[in-house]
Amino acid sequence: MGGIPTRNGMHELRHPKPRPYKRSPLLIFAYGALTAAIVNLILRAGMFWIAGSAGLAVLFAVAEIILQVRRRGAS
Repeated sequence: MGGIPTRNGMHELRHPKPRPYKRSPLLIFAYGALTAAIVNLILRAGMFWIAGSAGLAVLFAVAEIILQVRRRGAS
């Protein structure tokens, strides 16, 4: 269940590799704000709402990048 079949057949299943990254709430909020900006653009909402949604998306994305760099340290 949830594995990848090997050459030896279906009875020997390898587990798929775990993701190298974890989706954090900030990243999900960034995608949500970007989606809201696109929807506002399609619906021809005011520039305030479009720019606000896009600005929030950028803010969340930059915060996520900063947190990831701090976790891994300077490389």
